[in-house]
Amino acid sequence: MKNRLFLSLVTILALQSSAHVCAQESDYDDVSDNPFMFRLFMPATLYRSVIDRATDLQPTALESDATVPADTSLLPISEFRSLSDSTNLIVDKALLKLYLDRPELVRQTEGELKEVRLVKPVTENLASGISISDTRLNTIMPTDDKKQETQVYKTRHWKTFGNFQGKYTQTYFSENWYKGGSSNHSVLASTVLEANYANEGTTLDNKLEMKLGFISTGTGSERDVRTNDDLLRLTTKFGLKAHNDWYYSAQLQSYTQFLPVFDQKVPTKLKSKFLAPAYSNLSIGMDYKPKFKKNTTTLSLQISPFSYNYRYVSVDSIVTNYGIEKGKNHLLSMGCKVECNFKYTFFKDFTLNSKFQYYSTFKSVEINFENTLDYKLSKYFSLQFFTHWRFDDSVKKPHEDWGYHQYKELLTLNFNYAW
Repeated sequence: MKNRLFLSLVTILALQSSAHVCAQESDYDDVSDNPFMFRLFMPATLYRSVIDRATDLQPTALESDATVPADTSLLPISEFRSLSDSTNLIVDKALLKLYLDRPELVRQTEGELKEVRLVKPVTENLASGISISDTRLNTIMPTDDKKQETQVYKTRHWKTFGNFQGKYTQTYFSENWYKGGSSNHSVLASTVLEANYANEGTTLDNKLEMKLGFISTGTGSERDVRTNDDLLRLTTKFGLKAHNDWYYSAQLQSYTQFLPVFDQKVPTKLKSKFLAPAYSNLSIGMDYKPKFKKNTTTLSLQISPFSYNYRYVSVDSIVTNYGIEKGKNHLLSMGCKVECNFKYTFFKDFTLNSKFQYYSTFKSVEINFENTLDYKLSKYFSLQFFTHWRFDDSVKKPHEDWGYHQYKELLTLNFNYAW
C-alpha cells in the first residue's frame, strides 16, 4: 500500500509540473492514454535515458530554448519533438526521484523490457477474416474465405515418466583369505514407468514397477545363481475431486514375480514363482493429496473402508505357505486398507520415498513398509539404500526366529537414466 501511495505522489508531482504541456496535448481523453506519459503508468522501470540526462552537463530543453534531439532508447515511442520533449524531461525528473528515494520499487530494466513479448488471448473472428491469435508468438494470422486455418494450443493432460536403474557388483576372495568368504557377482535392474492424467478435478495415475536381480556365488560347476530381488507390480488409481485436497478414489493394485525361487538348503524345493503367489487388491475410499508450497514434498494418504483382496497360488504344494487352505489355490477376503505414499527431497541431492500399506480382514493383518533413500552423486549415478519390512499373520506356520515378521534390505550404487 505504501509503495502504491509513493508512486501516486510521484505521478501527481510530474503531472502538476507538466500541466502546461499536457494542456497543449488535449487530444487525449485521459492522461494515461498519452503515449508521452506511458512510463508513469507501468511497472517501475530503470531507463537508460533518465540516467544519461541526469549526468549530462549540457543544458536540457527546459533550461534553454534549444530543441532536444530525438531519443531512440525510449519505449515504445522512438521519436519525440517540440513540447513532447519537455514532457519527457519532466517525467524523467519524476523517475529520477523514484530511483533515488525508493530504488526497491524498480521492477525491471529497460533491456529486460525490450525482451518482453505480450501474450494475447486466443480469439476467433471468422467474419472479419481473422482466424486466431497465436498465443506464443503474438501474431494474428489472416485467412481467406476458402481456407480458414485455426490453431489451438490445448493443455497437456497426460504426463509420462520413466526411470531405469542398473547395478553390478563383483566380490573376490582368495582361497587363503584369513576370514574366508565366497566370491560372487551380483546385478540388479529396475524400471519404473508412469502415465498420469489430470484434468480439472479428475486424475488417473498408472505406475508399472519392475525389479530383477541376480547373485552368483562359487566357481565352475559349483556356481550357484539365485535371485536377490524380483518384483512385477502394476498400480492404477482413479481420483475424483471431492473438496479441497480430498478425492474420491478407487485403486487396483496387482503384483507377483518373474522367476522361480528355490530353498537354499534344499535346492529342489520350490518356494515361489510367477503367479505363485500373485496378489490383487481393489480399494474404494478417499484420497488426501495436499499441495505443498515447495515442490520438494508430495503426499498421498488413501483411506479405504471397503477393500477386496485376492490371493492366488498356482502351485498346489506351496499354497499353505501363503495362508491358503490345502486343496485350494486362491483366497478371497474383505477388509479395510490404509496406504500412504510419501516423497521428500532434502539437501537437493537426497530423496526419500516411503510406501506404507496396512490391510486388515479383522482376522488377519498384512503390513508392508518400504523405504528408499537415494543420494544423487551425479546426473547418471546414485547411491541407494532400500528396506522392506513385512508382517503377515495369515501364514499358517510362522518362522522359528522371525515369527510373522519379514525383512529385506539392499545397498546399491546405481546407474540412472530417466526420460
